[in-house]
Amino acid sequence: MASGPVVQSVDGLPARFLPERARGMDTRFRLRIGSLVRDVIVADGACSVDKPSEAQVTTISTAPSTWLDMDAGRLSGIEAFATRRLSIRGSIQESLLFEPLFDRPDAGGLRYRVEDVVYGNHRMSTVVAGSDDLPPLVMLHGLGGTKASLLPIVPGLTERFKVFVPDLPGFGASTKPRGRYDAPWFAEHVSAWMDELGIEQAHFVGNSMGGRITQEFGLRYPERVAAMALLCPATAFSYRPGLRLVRLLRPELGLAVGYLPRRRIQIAMKTLFSKPSRIEASWFEAAADDFLRTWRSPRARMAFFASLRNIYLDEPYGESGFFTRVAALQPPAYYIYGRRDTLISPNFAKKMAKVLPDARVELWEDCGHTPQLEFPARTADRLVEFFGRKAARAAVAG
Repeated sequence: MASGPVVQSVDGLPARFLPERARGMDTRFRLRIGSLVRDVIVADGACSVDKPSEAQVTTISTAPSTWLDMDAGRLSGIEAFATRRLSIRGSIQESLLFEPLFDRPDAGGLRYRVEDVVYGNHRMSTVVAGSDDLPPLVMLHGLGGTKASLLPIVPGLTERFKVFVPDLPGFGASTKPRGRYDAPWFAEHVSAWMDELGIEQAHFVGNSMGGRITQEFGLRYPERVAAMALLCPATAFSYRPGLRLVRLLRPELGLAVGYLPRRRIQIAMKTLFSKPSRIEASWFEAAADDFLRTWRSPRARMAFFASLRNIYLDEPYGESGFFTRVAALQPPAYYIYGRRDTLISPNFAKKMAKVLPDARVELWEDCGHTPQLEFPARTADRLVEFFGRKAARAAVAG
């Protein structure tokens, strides 16, 4: 049986509902807290709690003690998720919207919001966490991912930074415009997004494709980057079999690829890790739910294939080649590669150390393609140390 305090807390959610944060929402969340199962319905600017229905919903599951810590403001859902005290089915993205809908005490837990940042005709859904008086830190996700893929390291960074984690255009809950979907195109969008937020300069973290975009941003807007950390960044490949065929293929072909087997998606996700057992099984379920939900959008599929195609077509050498250009990168850079990365060869660690002799380059022997998911505490600690050291040096130089 669920305890009285848990029942009272859940039944009291409508009294703490913040309707101004639910504009346009029409959704149902299912809470599984120990033996208690309740649906929280948000629609027409109102909130109610009811017995579970047959509808397919985003389900948030946790223990009574964790829920009461969250209810008291001692812990956030992101912190509980990052420490495996909370699991999600249905949509990690949608679950992020739940907690900010309710007023709660400020007792030391992470406080965040999900903001739709509108610039021109575009919108980037963004998690914002941390105090306004801290330096900004921007984190960019990889191909096929969303802001959810960076959540585990957010709690370890917010004591030192105000953290901004967007869904890149074409991905997640952001708009999916027609566009080039190459690194310069993404960099232009990130610049406009920063302008709208009033961010003149920030530290950057980029994983995979987000790492390639971060490097491009640093080349085009060096004055806007205090320092950058690249987690297994996508890089121009020297060996590109089938290059002529890929050049002929159009991203619009992705419109016809509507069905992907769920099991195949989960298998592909597990290849991102050196040891998939380090990740909770529920994470793979929720990540597959999110991916399939987004994949239903034809524009999302086109964005995915266009981005993938441009990563493959990125020229490595020559006057405008990536390695020629990146040698001129000005912001301080920290590269982390995984020895067991199946997507980005660990040999790039040696190459980047040669191309950028002043950069810090590490090869983690026990890591795959996503350090922030496989080793969140280690990743956050290294980022704080690197950015702190660079900030201290900049202050002395100034």
